[in-house]
Amino acid sequence: LEMPPWRFRSGDLACAMVIAVATATAASVVVAAGAADGEAEFDYRKLSGIIIPGFASTQLRAWSVLDCPYSPFDFNPLDSVWLDSTKLFSAVNCWLKCMLLDPYNQTDHPECKSRPDSGLSAITELDPGYITGPLSSIWKEWVKWCVDFGIEANAIIAVPYDWRLPPSMLEERDLYFHKLKLTFEIALKLRGGPSLVFAHSMGNNVFRYFLEWLKLEIAPKHYIQWLDKHIHAYFAVGMLTRNLNSLP
Repeated sequence: LEMPPWRFRSGDLACAMVIAVATATAASVVVAAGAADGEAEFDYRKLSGIIIPGFASTQLRAWSVLDCPYSPFDFNPLDSVWLDSTKLFSAVNCWLKCMLLDPYNQTDHPECKSRPDSGLSAITELDPGYITGPLSSIWKEWVKWCVDFGIEANAIIAVPYDWRLPPSMLEERDLYFHKLKLTFEIALKLRGGPSLVFAHSMGNNVFRYFLEWLKLEIAPKHYIQWLDKHIHAYFAVGMLTRNLNSLP
């Protein structure tokens, strides 16, 4: 993984949150290291936070109409699949058709297909509800902390993906890495600064794959320039520590 070592951080979600909030709510303009030698000041208010969730941490919604015999529940477009515990227990056969992919080529079931939801709501709670919501909460408290600390709404961006697919299929089917690259570029244009990347669990593998994909997508001489321009730091949340030695 070719990323300047000063960019990389690891730890748990709470640690990453503290660092991010401390960064974003520090003095309105903080002088970067070496500014005494004439380097430009860096405005940390321009930072964005881009969240790449982990395994099973994105809501999936139906994109089919599926009648479920012997059950009071059917599946219609935009109905929650992952995770709707009510349909899981009352219409399990239908739920499996919407949920499972072919093990050989990762295609959808002929009768039902699901796709990842979008936005922050896709990663905050998997199964919203009075009882199920707190039990399936993932990034909800983190987002709440950001709001409490005054982080702007357009400064936190979620990039959900279909965690059932291998990274190569994410690009082949959904153009996920093209969209992720565009997300960084839009964040820079919108807020005027680079982004903090928060990748959780399997999201770290997705981000690492993105960096390898990026090397082939843009000219080699522009690769590090693109990173310098668009990514301020990378926080590996819940990453397996045995892989850290591979980072330069």
